[in-house]
Amino acid sequence: MGNEEQNARDRIIRATIACIERDGLEATGIREIAREAQVNSAAISYYFRGKEKLISLAIEQTLDQAFGNVLTDFDKLRAGGVGVREAFETVLEDIVGNTTRYPRIAHAHFREVLVHQSYEGMAIQRLNAFLGELAAKLAPAAPHLTQDSLRMALAQVWSSLLLLSMMPRLFDPFILLDFATLETRRAWVKQASRLIFAN
Repeated sequence: MGNEEQNARDRIIRATIACIERDGLEATGIREIAREAQVNSAAISYYFRGKEKLISLAIEQTLDQAFGNVLTDFDKLRAGGVGVREAFETVLEDIVGNTTRYPRIAHAHFREVLVHQSYEGMAIQRLNAFLGELAAKLAPAAPHLTQDSLRMALAQVWSSLLLLSMMPRLFDPFILLDFATLETRRAWVKQASRLIFAN
């Protein structure tokens, strides 16, 4: 595949992600994607053989960003001399900021679970594999927790994070959690990390 074709494919995938975030998965159609990517609809069929394959690739790319980059960033921080807790809090701050900015992407990741209670999808597999890898990286800094307790704590942190990622204004009447502000993200992360690390 030449550079021009690869650029068109990449532009279409980016446009698909933008449409999903702006309009939601159900409202994202071939015409909207083509308009966003500035290509004709036939190009989508040519490169991806239809909407389902394109949506699947777009979701896969956002899952790579959501999970793969976090572990890489964590490892880079650790290699740079940052402690386990500080590295965890730094990447969690970033995750909190990103997930609450893109609620429709988060909903698209977990659509099959939310709509059909189907737990076989790629997002579920990636989430659980990610948490398993993260638990192994955090274990040396949490010797007071058994493996099961550490996994439970991570499940608690990610449960609340996933809920807020899909519904960022859920608790506004109770407490304003404006994750656009660094102060709020840091306060939430500090509170969440207490589930894992001894004070």
